Amino acid sequence: MTEASKLSFGSLRAPETGFLPFILSIFLALFSLVLLGQSIKEKKSKEEVSYEMRFGSWRRIGLTMGTLLLFTIFVERLGYLISSFLLVAFLLIAIEPQKWWLVIGIAVLSSIGSYVLFVLCLGITLPEGVFGF
Repeated sequence: MTEASKLSFGSLRAPETGFLPFILSIFLALFSLVLLGQSIKEKKSKEEVSYEMRFGSWRRIGLTMGTLLLFTIFVERLGYLISSFLLVAFLLIAIEPQKWWLVIGIAVLSSIGSYVLFVLCLGITLPEGVFGF
């Protein structure tokens, strides 16, 4: 909120660069206070809840980070559509195994949906890759 107040705020009819960050910081502060109040009101459980990181958790984190690294390496070569399809498909199989038809459906819909959003709606140029799409 402090940094956003240093930017020009503008008005509701003509917002400037500081408008959105300032409004968002107000909402963040309000929601934080609500959560703080709720946590103070709740009675503490008699039994401690333990959130241990087991090997499986570290494996999933490593797989996700490695997959994202490979995505950044291959997105220029393979193109956005193929790379995003492979990214989503691998994450759905490796992190939390799903049925094949569900994996392929979600991967196709998410890669095409994000492509439509970025290219057609927002006008962003994405890598085409060796296959030209």
